[in-house]
Amino acid sequence: MWPSHWTVKTKLVVTACIPLLVLIPVVAMLVWSAGQAAYTKILISKVRSDLVLAQQKFTDAQDDKSQALKAWSESAYLRNLLQQRGGKLNSKDLQAQAEKLGFTYLRLINPTGMVMNSYPPRLPYMMNPELQKSVKFRESGSYIVLLSNSELMEISTDLATRAVQAIVPTSNASPTPKSSEDRGLVVQVLQPVFNNGNMLGYLEGGILLNGNLGIVDDINNLIYSPNTLLEGSIGTTTIFLEDVRVATTVRSNGESRALGTRVSDAVSQSVLGRGEVWLERAFVVNDWYVAAYAPLLSPEGARIGMFYVGFLEAPYASIKTQLLILFLLAVGAAMVLGAMMVIRLTSGIFYPLRRMNYIMSLQEHGDSAARVGDLRRDDEFADLANHFDVLLDQLDARRSELLGLNEQLDERVRQRTADLQAANQKLHQAVEQLLASEKLAALGQLTAGIAHEFNNPLAIMMGHLDLIRITLDDPESAKTLRLLDEQVHRMRNIVQKLLQFCRPDEYASYTEEVNVNEVIQDSILFVRNEVELARAQLKFEFAAKRTVQISRTELQQVMVNLLINASHALEGPFEAQRAVLQEPPTIFIDTADVVLGDGQPAVQIRVLNNGEAIPAERLQLIFKMFYTSKQAGRGTGLGLPVSRMLVQRYGGDLFANSPVVPSAQPQFGACFEIVLRCRARPSADILKETGQQLLLIEKQLSEGN
Repeated sequence: MWPSHWTVKTKLVVTACIPLLVLIPVVAMLVWSAGQAAYTKILISKVRSDLVLAQQKFTDAQDDKSQALKAWSESAYLRNLLQQRGGKLNSKDLQAQAEKLGFTYLRLINPTGMVMNSYPPRLPYMMNPELQKSVKFRESGSYIVLLSNSELMEISTDLATRAVQAIVPTSNASPTPKSSEDRGLVVQVLQPVFNNGNMLGYLEGGILLNGNLGIVDDINNLIYSPNTLLEGSIGTTTIFLEDVRVATTVRSNGESRALGTRVSDAVSQSVLGRGEVWLERAFVVNDWYVAAYAPLLSPEGARIGMFYVGFLEAPYASIKTQLLILFLLAVGAAMVLGAMMVIRLTSGIFYPLRRMNYIMSLQEHGDSAARVGDLRRDDEFADLANHFDVLLDQLDARRSELLGLNEQLDERVRQRTADLQAANQKLHQAVEQLLASEKLAALGQLTAGIAHEFNNPLAIMMGHLDLIRITLDDPESAKTLRLLDEQVHRMRNIVQKLLQFCRPDEYASYTEEVNVNEVIQDSILFVRNEVELARAQLKFEFAAKRTVQISRTELQQVMVNLLINASHALEGPFEAQRAVLQEPPTIFIDTADVVLGDGQPAVQIRVLNNGEAIPAERLQLIFKMFYTSKQAGRGTGLGLPVSRMLVQRYGGDLFANSPVVPSAQPQFGACFEIVLRCRARPSADILKETGQQLLLIEKQLSEGN
């Protein structure tokens, strides 16, 4: 896959840069595409809501005209006027109402289709048959109709003249042979008129949309009021007669309105051809707009024009372009910065390898003193370089040693041959002496164990006998006597444990459900004198709720040993350091329910003191047989090893940590932690573990000898 001449550094750099140079651009493209789609949706949603609002405004304006004409047709004023005029209206009456209601024209048509009177005024005439038919069958209300030039002439020559609109050549529009548009797009309002209960005819009012700038300005001002668009964008509204703008706010050259310009061919085919609503960007006269086009329908359902709203896209496109540039700059900067970091980091990573390669070249050329040296860094490569130097040192030493050994080899071979027989004899004697030493050591260990185990109970018994003599009448005497009984029983158990220690396959420890909190409280009674001599405070935090399966006396023996050791630790020369800690001599005992790594419930007991810290070299030795740092007569070196062995027989363990707070100055304190299983290990496992412990003790004894 990789070119054979590439270095490991080059391969690592290329591998690390693949996500930067490939994945990041791909992710950036996906993010930008998603953002582009969201941007387009937001603009389309905006122009869609603008179109709905504009159409509603246009419809409301038509309804207002229809309601106003209906109110006049049903008014008492019109009834009185008709009675005064003999059921007729003159042009002045219609003119006054047309100007009041804002109609371009207003006329009265009898049921036979005869225009009886009109404004602008004309002599009575018969309507076009087709128009007459449509009026008769059309319900009252407002409509948008497309009137030919001849139909406009029937209403008014001025109206027909006003409707004419020159067609302006427009980019993107389909070709047309027409140079002007003379038809009129009219909002027509029709209301029946009654006189004395008889239908007099119809009132027909019309508003010519051709050149009607007021209506598009009103709609445009409503939709695109100030601050509704980005700065620089322009909102526009247009009414089309088919594909020709007849009323618009769009400007063609910055000043004049783009009347007579035509819609693009794509929009025309979509809206007028297929009757769809256009909701996307479109080219409007001379620029791109975010546009919405909807068809205008005649009462018969024919598509006679379009209604348009839209806003200039350029400011939004400019912001999008700026964001794209910033996005690309950010992605590019991230890629460049990432590549620079990768190159820099890989250079630093591979410096030790390059250095070692250089040293190997020097070694090959005979410079045996060349070394990598201190790289002033702490990582795996630095460790490798250090080991490389160590190997070179060892190689150099071995080379020198071999030179000397070569000279001595022949002489030593002759001497070894001569000494071989004597050595074999000495080896036989040494084996016999070792066996004898092991037996003596085992016997000494058992004797020392018996002395250690008997010392504590006898001392406690003697102390309580003194208390009995002094406080014979004290109610606590009965409790003290009970404790003495327990200690006698404990002495008997010690003998059994010695036998069990020597022959674990013939004995099994007695277990019971024990509350560790109660055992700790009982144990404190046995070490009260030791604690008082150390002037120590006792603090407790009993959080354990579970019971454990263990021999109560054995657990009590372990706790007594740990409390005595803690008391002795507080007697050391640690007063100056304790003054810095601002704490009195303290023994802290806490218990807690825990879960072991195999998921089994257990109880944790911790015994902490704030005395002098145990040095690291001693911490590794305190659980070895016969090791003690106490003065002669105060310790045998068996307390902690035996305590750990007792706890381990039930599947638990005993650990030691010192100092308590490694980062504190001065360093102080020690913590002994007991972990006891709530359900003791099976007897077979206990005996197996005891046998393993015996093998370990024998090994320690042999190492000591």
